[in-house]
Amino acid sequence: MIFAGICAGGKGTRLNPDGYSRIPKQFLPLESKPVIVYSVESFLHCEEIEKIFVAVSEDFFEHCVGLFSNPRIKVIKGGKTRAETVAILANTCGECGGTDEDILATHDAARPFVSTEVIRRSIKAAREYGVSGTAIAATDTVLRCQNGFVEDAPVRSEMFLAQTPQSFKLGLFDRIWSGLSEKEKEEATDVCGMFFRAGLRVRIVQGEKECFKITFGDDMERAEALVKKIIKGESL
Repeated sequence: MIFAGICAGGKGTRLNPDGYSRIPKQFLPLESKPVIVYSVESFLHCEEIEKIFVAVSEDFFEHCVGLFSNPRIKVIKGGKTRAETVAILANTCGECGGTDEDILATHDAARPFVSTEVIRRSIKAAREYGVSGTAIAATDTVLRCQNGFVEDAPVRSEMFLAQTPQSFKLGLFDRIWSGLSEKEKEEATDVCGMFFRAGLRVRIVQGEKECFKITFGDDMERAEALVKKIIKGESL
């Protein structure tokens, strides 16, 4: 079976550092519907995905439940951290009949423009390699700096910007997660990084520039412009 897990527990403090809105960015409106609905609908369009779990904070659980009526979607309560939320999603898949070889594709709720093509690439790679991440090539030189000075200038052609989905086999995740200390679980921020540090090879699939994460105010403006193009039937 193939499951999808939408991580939607963030508070969006970088988008609204001064308390401009108490509503997390994933619930802000983009034209006629919230950001999170666009993200979930992309996974609904993949018929091979049997169940989509949307993990949210307790504060917005009831609000999120009211957004979805499709029986393939189930809203659940997430964890205190991103990694804990992914663990809850993986456990929920197991409770719904998922086995070690089944796939969970996790995705940021604040990336509303993920395409079904990218989702399918991620799932296919996870089936073959066990775990896959999504990324696009860096177009600018990336500098590693410390205390205001350049420490390293990695080769740009080897630098990629991570996106989601991040997909994996449930059995692999369970093995790695159960082997982490509580401190390591608290510090884990990225699923692919967690697999990589555990010694597994992570297959990267090609993402798309439109699958950006809404983080700051100008990202929201960019998202609004893209939605208007979609409504008009224009290509992205």
